[in-house]
Amino acid sequence: MPLVTINVWQGLSETQIDQIQQATHACLVKAWGIPDNGGFYLISERPQSRMRIDRTMWGIERSSHPPILLQITSSPRSAEMKTSFYKLLAGEFARLGFRPEDLFISITPSNPEDWSFGNGVAQLLDAPRTAESCSD
Repeated sequence: MPLVTINVWQGLSETQIDQIQQATHACLVKAWGIPDNGGFYLISERPQSRMRIDRTMWGIERSSHPPILLQITSSPRSAEMKTSFYKLLAGEFARLGFRPEDLFISITPSNPEDWSFGNGVAQLLDAPRTAESCSD
């Protein structure tokens, strides 16, 4: 299950925040095959002055609209899974009225021993490691 931090400007409505989280989760389910009830989401609202983002980088022209930055920690994923997720989420955000140009995603891979889901146990170390379980 990925750990996702969603960084947004203060002032977005609860509906907008719900849309961002739900779209992110739906795209992770589709692109990575995580369970419908998988994932942990931390929503971090920041004053505009505390999110200093270059408006022009890598040919992307960001707007004055609120940026959305996702930081995802997850078991390793293939390049195909990651790029599929990027494309799906950008499309879903555009459908919701957010500018895909204002979406930034960073994925940090981790190992099975890096996770404890509770009870002081590294559950992923004890789980059988198959291609299917790597998408958890």
